Amino acid sequence: MNDSLTDTPVVYPDFDSITTVTCVGAGTIGGGWAAYFLAQGFRVKIWDPAPDAGEKFSRLLDAAWPALEELDMVAGADRTAWSVHTDLAEAVTGTGFVQESAPEDLDLKRRLLSQVDAVCDPGIVIGSSTSGYSMTEMATEAAHPERLVVGHPFNPPYLIPLVEVVGGQESSASAVDWAADFYAHIGKSVIRMDREVPGFIANRLQEALWREALYMVEQGEATVEQLDRSITDGPGLRWPFQGPMLTFHLAGGEGGMAHMLDHFGPSLKSPWTRLTAPELTQTLRDDVVAGCDVESGERTIPDLVRHRDAGIIALRKLTAELAATHGADAAATAAAVPAPTEVASDRAESLPVYLTEVSEDWIDYNGHMSEAFYVLVFGFATDQVMDHLGLDADYRNSAKASLYTVESHIRYLDEVALGSQLSVVPSLVSAGEKKLHLAYEMYVDERLVATEEIMALHVDQSTGAVVAFPAAIAERIARTITHRPEWVGRAIG
Repeated sequence: MNDSLTDTPVVYPDFDSITTVTCVGAGTIGGGWAAYFLAQGFRVKIWDPAPDAGEKFSRLLDAAWPALEELDMVAGADRTAWSVHTDLAEAVTGTGFVQESAPEDLDLKRRLLSQVDAVCDPGIVIGSSTSGYSMTEMATEAAHPERLVVGHPFNPPYLIPLVEVVGGQESSASAVDWAADFYAHIGKSVIRMDREVPGFIANRLQEALWREALYMVEQGEATVEQLDRSITDGPGLRWPFQGPMLTFHLAGGEGGMAHMLDHFGPSLKSPWTRLTAPELTQTLRDDVVAGCDVESGERTIPDLVRHRDAGIIALRKLTAELAATHGADAAATAAAVPAPTEVASDRAESLPVYLTEVSEDWIDYNGHMSEAFYVLVFGFATDQVMDHLGLDADYRNSAKASLYTVESHIRYLDEVALGSQLSVVPSLVSAGEKKLHLAYEMYVDERLVATEEIMALHVDQSTGAVVAFPAAIAERIARTITHRPEWVGRAIG
């Protein structure tokens, strides 16, 4: 990278002065970027030559906006502040940043980046959403390659925080720094790569897993559904909190990664994986497609998108809550979203996770936590929910009203030992004018040990009557994210 390509240093826009950004391409990635920029309060100008580009983006925005309202929306964001253009010069007029997301075709990328460069003001940085090409490869036809930077997002860009930023051989270091800082400014989690690497970082890890999965299908060693569940119900549960390196560091016990490598290093030479790609035969292609159809069942692509987005939202909120609870070290592993205690008043909120440790007097004659103390812990979690919603001791004393549990259902799923660290994750299933439907999941590490579902009524303690929540508390409840775990409503037995 080079900062000596021009005699006069280029001045890039101040972040606070940027009101408009341009998205070149409005497909899945470009449209996702456009939705995210809208949620960050920008006006978005979209360039896309497809005659139905506006219709497709409108549908994508309909799907993305509810998720953005729950996580990444700033006050005053206007979902209508977008326009579609077929004239490239018109699309970049007045812009403060350009995000290119054209299809992965090298000749197309080269030509399009050159055209964007030719019509942009000199101080505008141009980012590319390429998932495989280097900027050195793509910038060959541009007159000003120094301002071209890779900003590689992950699908969907409106939900996944990570952006990998790297320049090419002709990119200006100051342009790369500006782009990395801009992405961070708008709430992204940025990896500022030291040098170009084919496929970047995360894609290379995904690709290794993907190749091995294809081999296992080809060899009849696993089905598509088994492969997916091996991640979603296995190591994937750890990865939002510690990545693959810290996961193996913990696997080494007190000796950490040093013990892990010394003890298990020889197994790296075992024939467990095959990192060269298998030949994509018609049979393998058909087997993988059929496996996905079987696993999807009756769920449509929009159904799967909604399920994926709900899961990402829940995980990002949980990691933020854990980071807030456990301090700065944990914060480094959390996604780049504000902790619930920092959420602006006009944003959706999640309920706080309750944390505690099993004490000696909770242990029964079998050496495990007594069933009565499961109830107690769930009660403590409800107290914390009440405090969070404003139904705290001060409210109860002044209003002479409180939340009364009128029905509950507990499932005891596993034993809990002395000293175990318990995490109770609450969900607001639904809310009415006078009642709350709450669900709780109790974990020891990643092991689900119990659940509770309750119906609670807001009661005037002076009269014993069920009464409506006051306006301030009703507003707080209305801002709380609702989530219905799949086990809610389950009959006994």
